[in-house]
Amino acid sequence: MNMKTTRKTMALAVILVVFAFGCSKDSPTLNSAQKSPVTAINVKTAVVEARTVARSVEATGTLAPWDEVIVSNEAPGTVATVNADLGDSVKSGDVMAVLDQREAKLNRTDAEASHLTNIKSLEKEKARALDAKTSLRRYEDLYKKAMVSQSQFDSVKTQHTIAEAQYREAEARVGQSAARLDLAKKRFSDTVITTPIDGEIKKRFISVGEVVRDRSQMFTVVSIGKLKFRAAVAGSSTPDVRTAQPVRITVDAFKDKGGITPRVFEGTLNRISPAIDAETRTLAVEAVIPNRDNILKPGFFAKGVIIIRQDAGVPFVPDGAVYSYVGVTKVFVIADGKAQERR
Repeated sequence: MNMKTTRKTMALAVILVVFAFGCSKDSPTLNSAQKSPVTAINVKTAVVEARTVARSVEATGTLAPWDEVIVSNEAPGTVATVNADLGDSVKSGDVMAVLDQREAKLNRTDAEASHLTNIKSLEKEKARALDAKTSLRRYEDLYKKAMVSQSQFDSVKTQHTIAEAQYREAEARVGQSAARLDLAKKRFSDTVITTPIDGEIKKRFISVGEVVRDRSQMFTVVSIGKLKFRAAVAGSSTPDVRTAQPVRITVDAFKDKGGITPRVFEGTLNRISPAIDAETRTLAVEAVIPNRDNILKPGFFAKGVIIIRQDAGVPFVPDGAVYSYVGVTKVFVIADGKAQERR
């Protein structure tokens, strides 16, 4: 676990230099009258500092694009124009390529004409059906008054039934031609290849004049305005890792202005795997890393730390004040004018 500190002075002092005294094995034992007088020893002291410590967990992984799409064609055809190439920035809906549109345009024109003819035919059949319905109502009244014969009434009734059937048939033809027109329009629009996302062209697979089958790969578009830091942390750190924790990553290719210290990119942990990898005993995590100016590239290896908490008021002393003996680490603190041992 790593830590990052913020300083704050505390009202304590520690001894930087500690002198240890002892007697030689060959020296005779002194009685109380022969003991040397106690002499004062000058020591250096330093002020204890209270610092805020950022506790963190190390993570190593790779940068991945926020989104990646392989753009393909719906219908086969010949590539007429190519409007995008490697490294170009594109917006959602931008035209990247166009296939030969001549056949698709003719099919669309034919479907439009057929649909228009069926609409006019429907209007005629609708008028006939209305006329037949009016005649049927009139003959119904006459038949009730015994002013027309049964055969005359049946004839008008049959004509009405036929007119209604022809009208329904005309409606069906209009529906069919409308579907064919929609399909023709789609086939025409399929000749225009557009990008579904904002991003940059990672790969271009086609050239002008090339004949492509349906579902052929034409472009790969990646979105890198923000990136995913996909990493692994030790399984033992699982209890400390939470979503929304700050993440700081470094990439070997980027240094600060001095050219020595790695540049730090900050992000936020947003996804955590629900299980530990059985082979590596690590936990997969994912963080969002804003990519201002698009300087970071997908595929970079990155080292990171996840800030799990901030501990305030942690005492810090210089290395020279720390004394270790037989596994016990301690310092001597000046309290009430005396040196007191503190573990």
